[in-house]
Amino acid sequence: MANIDRRSFLTGTLATGALAATGAMFGCSPKAEGESAAAPQDGAEKSSGTTWDAKPASVAGDVAETKDYDIVIVGAGNSGMVAALRAAELGGKVAVLEQGTVPTMWAGDIDACDSQLMKDQGLEADKEYIIHDLVRYASGKCDENLIRLWAYNSGRFVDWYQENLQKKGADVMVDTIKKKFYPDNFYFTNVYHTAYQPPLQETANPMGSEVAMPIMVELFGEAGGEILFENKAVELVQEGEGGKVTGVIAETPDGYVQYNASKGVMLACGGFLGNKDMMDEWGVVAHKYCTNHIGDEGRNGDGIKLATWAGAERDSSSAGSMLIFDRGCITAAGEDNGGLGVQGGGCPNFWWPGSQPFLRVNALGKRYCNEDNTYDFAFNLAVQQPGHFWWQVFDDSCWEDIVNFGTTICSRLVAEEGAKNCLLLGQFYPCRDDAEWREVYLEPNVENGNVIRCDTLEELADTMGFDADAKANFLATVERYNEMAAAGEDVDFHKAPWRLSGLDKPPYYAAKMAGWALATLTGVHVNDKMQAVTPEGKAIEGLYVAGLDVGGFFNGNYPQLYGGLCMGRCTTLAWLGAHAMMGEEYPVPVESAKMAF
Repeated sequence: MANIDRRSFLTGTLATGALAATGAMFGCSPKAEGESAAAPQDGAEKSSGTTWDAKPASVAGDVAETKDYDIVIVGAGNSGMVAALRAAELGGKVAVLEQGTVPTMWAGDIDACDSQLMKDQGLEADKEYIIHDLVRYASGKCDENLIRLWAYNSGRFVDWYQENLQKKGADVMVDTIKKKFYPDNFYFTNVYHTAYQPPLQETANPMGSEVAMPIMVELFGEAGGEILFENKAVELVQEGEGGKVTGVIAETPDGYVQYNASKGVMLACGGFLGNKDMMDEWGVVAHKYCTNHIGDEGRNGDGIKLATWAGAERDSSSAGSMLIFDRGCITAAGEDNGGLGVQGGGCPNFWWPGSQPFLRVNALGKRYCNEDNTYDFAFNLAVQQPGHFWWQVFDDSCWEDIVNFGTTICSRLVAEEGAKNCLLLGQFYPCRDDAEWREVYLEPNVENGNVIRCDTLEELADTMGFDADAKANFLATVERYNEMAAAGEDVDFHKAPWRLSGLDKPPYYAAKMAGWALATLTGVHVNDKMQAVTPEGKAIEGLYVAGLDVGGFFNGNYPQLYGGLCMGRCTTLAWLGAHAMMGEEYPVPVESAKMAF
């Protein structure tokens, strides 16, 4: 095994080797992250004929080696590593099993309430308002107790997170920009936090998990923890059907290994964005209208499957929930809808400015909505249209329009004081002026075909592939839109005046848009200790669940105005779960929901 530092971690050394720095131990045989390590076993028990809940035959008789730990965590993502580090700090002998060859370094913003950072800057979250708003977002089809656990403990988690990052020279910032959203009377203070590496540069900065994950790994190793790559969990060890979970069996390059866990197993496997069959069976139909699924490699539903096979109840009410952005781009040169339903890691077809509230028209050339919407609402509105896609249309005064729009959270394209200035997905960050906007976003996407550019609206309509009727509709739509923009009033869909933008300065641009899937948002039910529970509400002793394998928090949509809420709830609840596994009582305010530990 090779000794490496955090710099080599970030530059990809781990992709072909293993980390032994400061005691963190990694497997060393390379294999693509997310590659299946176990084929279905002969004689598998079929409970309903579907692909996700078919319990394989036991491999216990094939175990070649057994190892003993206090805690075993399955999944070296954000949630798994947070729980692992906290449990190790509390004195546990902890192992993390990861089916891939590197930890997950995707995502980075953490929504939290009343961290010390917020208090220092005079920001206060109205936790009860937020709780009730999130319950409303879920139409009441949620576990309010989980939402309360996040709201009243997330600030403490971020304080712990920041303290640990500071040990290695990194830090956490909180976005302090306050924005006015549609409708006019709705305000929200962004309370999302991001890890970064000081000193900040004027332009792009590595942030989020890219900074935090190597530090978490290093600290975990210093605390005596072990990370074992190329260990695909295939079976939980239980004391009889539905009984106590005492360990997990993993398939490794050297055969099956059983990891006993005296204090419990935590499943944090990242949901099932990479399992198309499972998404279809669970009713996650939205993935069919997305151009790519970022982070789907290895997200094959293993954690949810293992928990279900052990007797846990799935959250069937939220089965179709996904985290979706309106930034997937169907390459203009491709066939109609040719890019929809594509799966694969990375972001080959997306247009980051797709969330900007420019004019949107459907396949018939008609405007169909108020474009000033949150990411998933905008996507959902478009899915109702012919072809399930939309066109975003703008002119050459686009930078001026973007400045006026003033969008926030990760759709922000304008560098502002108090807002994080970050390097997103390797190349995207808020711009300082028109020249930078064109260099970073516009010109590269015109060149690669994601954005069409034409000198006239007539030529643009032809290049968009409109027939005569759709072209006539499109030209009439633009004419009316320009009239409303000039008058400063959208009488058709009542978009806010400062987010109206006429199309009168050639050349003209259009991008053919669809969804961009980031995560599934459902899993199995848990209690307030993060223990998986049966349909009768009984905790499965020794089995804990975290991250995107947990159900009960979201339903139907993702509350996009709460920037970083997905990672915030995943990491906060995983952190609390680590306390529960170690039998530690953690103080919470009396006004919070009950916590039994």
